[in-house]
Amino acid sequence: MIGGEHLELIMSNWMKKILSADEEEAADVHFLTVPAHKVILKHASDVFEAMFRFDSQNANGQNASANCLVVVPDVEAEAFKVMLRFIYTGDLSALNGDNAMALLYAAIKYNVPGLVGPSLQFPISKLRNVFLAYVQARLFDFEDFANSCLLYIDDNAETLIKSDAFLRINQKTLCEILERDQLQINGEISIWKACSSANRRAVLGPALFKIRFPLISKEKFCEDIVPCGVLTMQELDSIYHFIFRPNFHGIFGGLLFPLQFPSQKRISYPTKATIWMEIEKMSEFSRKINWNERKSKTVHIKGLRWRILVGIRKPTERAEKRLSFFLWCDAASEKENWRCKCSAILRIVTQKRGMADFSREFEDHEFDNKCSWHGFTYFIAFSELMDPSKGFYNREEDKVTLAIDVSVKEAKTDNS
Repeated sequence: MIGGEHLELIMSNWMKKILSADEEEAADVHFLTVPAHKVILKHASDVFEAMFRFDSQNANGQNASANCLVVVPDVEAEAFKVMLRFIYTGDLSALNGDNAMALLYAAIKYNVPGLVGPSLQFPISKLRNVFLAYVQARLFDFEDFANSCLLYIDDNAETLIKSDAFLRINQKTLCEILERDQLQINGEISIWKACSSANRRAVLGPALFKIRFPLISKEKFCEDIVPCGVLTMQELDSIYHFIFRPNFHGIFGGLLFPLQFPSQKRISYPTKATIWMEIEKMSEFSRKINWNERKSKTVHIKGLRWRILVGIRKPTERAEKRLSFFLWCDAASEKENWRCKCSAILRIVTQKRGMADFSREFEDHEFDNKCSWHGFTYFIAFSELMDPSKGFYNREEDKVTLAIDVSVKEAKTDNS
């Protein structure tokens, strides 16, 4: 009898073999020039199943039995090959920065959910085009991934705005990026120089009014902005009075020369923030025996992603069942090397007026890509947490509210 692991190896090798060039003649459906087998694809995806059923119903008798050629116009060929290999063998070794986003699109279009996670977890620093990744994340409502892309763009804006990818983004995305206060650039003039000199105003469109011209130095404004002829005389006058005659602008200039461009300085990432989380269906959660975890939404602090992570620590002879409560720096998917020093106050928020939160804290803990979470394995006993007299458990809504006050003192990243 063949063992389970040996059988799995045999099946994997067989799948790889039928994907090889020697087996193309045996395939009964071709995607572009990629051979495949209907029965396998139909089992992996209901989209393929519906597509083949439609083709079968509309084929005439002569063509029904023949091999068919399927045209896939909007999926990159390389990404489609990687998807087929995954469907056949589970192999994702060919996933890389060039095809990750194309693979995400293919996985969603053909409903192959097993590919979505690996595509989203690919390091953002290695993606071919982070701007395209951001657009796709917004399109498919992957909010956390979209925020991570923006975070990476903020951190590396000075380099990214000089790339070819920056020149190809659409005006809507350009506006969203340029209006961000956290954009880390070496002055507004960097954005101006990054845009193509030919027909700048038409290319920028509404994004022109996201550039913070009033923050450009007097010298750079006179040397680079005025001579190019992109801004109208009215626009130049308003910026001129804001830069060169600030007192006059403050009294009269706002009326005579209304400023059409933002003048607020861009800011660094916050070093402090509070992460909130509600554990709903708490009575059900508290009855779990083995490890069971919940995670909060992401909060960005000091250029890193942070979450609350809670779980259940099962009872032992020496301790009853307790809630585990941790601060988690969820940066592994976007930054390969990072470290930071952090202090935090972990709180169970009281539901009763006049009563205090239950809290524990730590100071100056070192987080890095090898140890990305810290907190308390035995934070509070469930008997105390669920006791109505303590004020932590909301019986009517069956929930508990948690919070972590985070202060990041140092943060260093290396995306190379």
